[in-house]
Amino acid sequence: MPNTHLESSETAHLVPSGARFRHTVRLPGALGLAVGALCLFTAGAANAKGGSRLGLDLDYAIPIQESGVDPGKGLALRYGYKLDLVVLSITPEVGGGAYWFGGVAEPRLLAGSLGGRVAFGKVLEPGIFAHVGYGSLKVLDESRSGPTVDAGLTLDLTIIPLVDLGVHAAYDAVLIKDSDAFDWVRVGVHAALAF
Repeated sequence: MPNTHLESSETAHLVPSGARFRHTVRLPGALGLAVGALCLFTAGAANAKGGSRLGLDLDYAIPIQESGVDPGKGLALRYGYKLDLVVLSITPEVGGGAYWFGGVAEPRLLAGSLGGRVAFGKVLEPGIFAHVGYGSLKVLDESRSGPTVDAGLTLDLTIIPLVDLGVHAAYDAVLIKDSDAFDWVRVGVHAALAF
């Protein structure tokens, strides 16, 4: 049986001592970097997994060809359940929102909606959403009700544990019987608590 101690000591002089030390230092550094990247990916992937989401949207709303109406602001609260399907996720959701516009007419809108969103990828998730609902629009002293629709684009960051953050842009409309639709575009930010 060969003497392994003797063989290793005989071949040790073939590798310079500095080279052995450099490889020893590089391996833990590379291993630490790999473990750190794995932890970061796991944290993002864990948050990107399915589950309940409670979201809040803050918007800047710009009316489309509405006379006497200036841009305004809005907020929406929504609840959904995110279904993680590996390369994409689907979130059916229900929510409600309120919008306040400026100008002489000062329109106010309260609406409830049902719909969903589809997002692609992990960590940084581009997506689309659409909802239908019903709302009440008050302009001056007159209130009118009708169906509501919206559709838009999102970009979410899901790497922060328990919270998804993002930006969105959308088209919204209230369809009022015997009248033109009251419509606007909106841009905003949103956050969703994962639980």
